[in-house]
Amino acid sequence: MIVAFAAAVHFFERSHGHVWARHALGALPYLIVIWLAAFLYFGTYRSMLRHAGIADAIRIGEAVLVSSLTFAAASMVWPRPLRLSPSFYLLDAGVLLSLLFTMHFGFRILRVQKALGRRTGKRAIVIGAGNAGAAVTRELALDPDSSVLPVAILDDDPMKHGAEICGVPIVGDIDNLKRIARDKDANEILVCIPSANRAETRRILMKCLECQTPVRLLPTVTALAERRVSPRDLRALQIDDLLQRDEISYDAEVVSSVVGGKVVLVTGAGGTIGSELSRQVAAANPRLLLLLEKSENSLFYTHLEITERYPNVAVKPLLADIVQADVIRRLFANEKPQIVFHAAAHKHVGLLEMHPREAIRNNVLGTRNLLLAAADSGIERFVNVSTDKAVNPSCFMGLSKKLTEMLTREVARTKSKRFMSVRFGNVAGSSGSVLQIFWDQVQQGKPLRVTDPSATRYFMRVSEAVYLIFRAAALGRGGETFILEMGEPLNIYELARRVSLASGFVPEDELPIQFVGLRKGEKLHEELWEDWENPQPTALGQILEISQTRKPPFSILEEANKLESLLLASDNGEMLESHLSRLVPSFSAKRQQQKTEPRPAGPLPFKGRDAEDVDAKNRSSLIVLNARKAEPA
Repeated sequence: MIVAFAAAVHFFERSHGHVWARHALGALPYLIVIWLAAFLYFGTYRSMLRHAGIADAIRIGEAVLVSSLTFAAASMVWPRPLRLSPSFYLLDAGVLLSLLFTMHFGFRILRVQKALGRRTGKRAIVIGAGNAGAAVTRELALDPDSSVLPVAILDDDPMKHGAEICGVPIVGDIDNLKRIARDKDANEILVCIPSANRAETRRILMKCLECQTPVRLLPTVTALAERRVSPRDLRALQIDDLLQRDEISYDAEVVSSVVGGKVVLVTGAGGTIGSELSRQVAAANPRLLLLLEKSENSLFYTHLEITERYPNVAVKPLLADIVQADVIRRLFANEKPQIVFHAAAHKHVGLLEMHPREAIRNNVLGTRNLLLAAADSGIERFVNVSTDKAVNPSCFMGLSKKLTEMLTREVARTKSKRFMSVRFGNVAGSSGSVLQIFWDQVQQGKPLRVTDPSATRYFMRVSEAVYLIFRAAALGRGGETFILEMGEPLNIYELARRVSLASGFVPEDELPIQFVGLRKGEKLHEELWEDWENPQPTALGQILEISQTRKPPFSILEEANKLESLLLASDNGEMLESHLSRLVPSFSAKRQQQKTEPRPAGPLPFKGRDAEDVDAKNRSSLIVLNARKAEPA
């Protein structure tokens, strides 16, 4: 302040003489008081110089303007009026404003100049020139310490083409992404359109994946919750992004209509499907939620989560094995459940090929025990969770689930019960799913292992699986099998490439992909229904219903009892397989076909490279992964 005043006095002393200067110097104490009062009133002293912004600039301008006007007015009504030139007040205010602005914003200006001259960093293309894209671009472009350098912006609005945001040009629309990424030598693509719907996001991500360049994106507007967008909000692609299936909204009314005020039993409550079922049942305010699980650890954590999230819901954990028929009967007699969601099952194809007896014991006999106990206790509804591997099964896991569907239909028909099945594809993110295995392999720096470059699978989210279960419980009248419309199956090899890109690696360059061949019991392509099944659309277009099925020439309940006797009498696997093949002749044909197909003893060569090259790639991937984990966001 004093410097500004001195500068003004010095200038006018040279042009107006010493007398005028004495007048001005005499008024200095009063002027200092006016300045301090203005700065205190407007709070300019509270500004942090490193983070000063537009609001601080406005407060400084207001303080200087008010103090100068107050000084000018006071000098005219003073007992001894000061004979000062009007230009003195303007010069004093101008010099003061310049000095304060330099003090507050000089550091930021230097940082911005340094940032704008930066040419190093991970070269990124920003998709979206709206508010979110502009905010991300601005923060990255104006931060000299950022590891990311935005080099171009893409937006479908032609009115924005040719403009710039902080020196970064808007060069075209999203359809030109592949060409622009190549021309700009981009290392990363940042999708910054949180308002995009799922269809738009799917289109953008497919364009990104065509570039073979790692991708990050902003969450949706809902997830951001109206807070300010920043580069820290950018996240790697997740499983849902890779699937790009349309969102199925949670319908609380449907869930409440099925389980509200009821005693509900969820088997396999510690698994991926069972735990999510338990959460949604608890949210619908049942009279009592029974969590049945034979894994102590899984049951402990599911029970803990449910009781903490829903403290007003009565929850009872039941540590039991569904194979123990007497335990299950006592459970139904004591707890009297009204609704049963049966999600407990062994599901890993490879393990059950080695232990077929356990597939039959747990999946078939366990389901039989539940069905008979439920029918005898007069429950309202029973939903059996099945799998697409039950269609034309070639593995013991799929065969066991086919038999559970047949059991459910028979009990529903003979006991006149509302018992039904739901048939799933692969549930993305569940323990043991191929997508989860891919993510784990990436974290460990291992190559992604794909069975066959032509292999395909149907995928669905956990939320979709649970949606289908509740809808089936509401729609089913007894004996039906419900299937969710799955769309087109996904190629596993392409999915592995997407996981690689989602993790920030260039597929087959930074992260190898190995082809290991189909294992025993695995199929190249899964099916949702058999040729003779005739799925019909329901009132809900996304769900199909199979109600007309072939009645087997035998009682499946009686055959289940025979299987139990066979398991007790002998551990001969060939005898078991022979008996099962008689029940499901197509299973025998599939097994014979697989026996004649050659299978590799180990991983197939990776794109023609030798083992040393693959090992080198694996080590390189782990080094790159660890380096990227250490990078700042």
